[in-house]
Amino acid sequence: MVAEADDIRFGMVGHGHISGQFLSAMEVVEGAHIDAVAGRDSGRASAFAQDRGIAASYGSVGEMLDAEQLDAVYICTPHPSHVEAALACVDAGVAVLVEKPLAPNLEGATRIVDAARDAGVFAMEAMWTRFLPIYEVVRRWVDDGRIGHVQLVTAAFGFAAPVMPEHRLFNPDLAGGSLLDVGVYPLTIAHWLYGSHPSEYGVVGRVGETGVDEIVSIAASYPGGGLAQLGCATVANLDFSAMIYGTAGSIEIPVFFAADRAILRAGGEEEVEEIPHRANGFEYEIQEVVDGVRAGRTESEHMPLSLTLEMAGLCDEIRGKLGVVYPFEEGDS
Repeated sequence: MVAEADDIRFGMVGHGHISGQFLSAMEVVEGAHIDAVAGRDSGRASAFAQDRGIAASYGSVGEMLDAEQLDAVYICTPHPSHVEAALACVDAGVAVLVEKPLAPNLEGATRIVDAARDAGVFAMEAMWTRFLPIYEVVRRWVDDGRIGHVQLVTAAFGFAAPVMPEHRLFNPDLAGGSLLDVGVYPLTIAHWLYGSHPSEYGVVGRVGETGVDEIVSIAASYPGGGLAQLGCATVANLDFSAMIYGTAGSIEIPVFFAADRAILRAGGEEEVEEIPHRANGFEYEIQEVVDGVRAGRTESEHMPLSLTLEMAGLCDEIRGKLGVVYPFEEGDS
């Protein structure tokens, strides 16, 4: 447990675009700062550190852990490298916040979760959407019956990226594909709304020439009778709004994965709630880690490890239905 007066000292593994987003959000979180960054390319890590005012940089997570006294590490590298980086941190007794997906499959996610639980170290998947405060408003509207009984949620996350076989989005060696990169967002919103994974679902999608899913559509039913229509793509621009339809009205959540606004429509009237981000929305998940580490917790109650494992298993199932198997999984029983 970290003393109340002490800042939470973060390290970072990875120095791409998402790292910059994380650093921007860190600026508005009190009681935390970034001390070091590590990456496979020590030159790029050094340049990133100098550009962003980070004191130290290293060519590997091991070097960083050996040299620094860290409380937590944020891991934002390509999916397949999450497992070894997270295990190294846990073995050193350092909390981990790992970009979604926690691992490219259930086997890898289970290794991280088991290690963290055995060591009593805080671990969390960086599903930042779960922490956005506008969803507290949406939950209140739903629980208060403002739209009646929920019937259907629709959500999709898709963008048209140039198909480059070596890029992480399309490279099977890097666990590419739309499902793991952005499909987890609509799946997470449906789980958040209904409180469980689907009781039944169907999947259609297209696997591209590189062997990863490029566009996926999921129709699902949930315990209690609610339905969902979910989609993801790396080759098409999909509508980023989520819609929740009930027997007496609807709720629209524009840009649902980064939402700061929600619109309630019922009884011929419209009600709009806005909760602007202090930075870019990442600040809420960072605060969750800071609070958890400071309190000596080993996981988040808002994004528990059990949910991460359920989602990893569901994504494995969906990939199985699509016939997507990554090279590093071939031969696994």
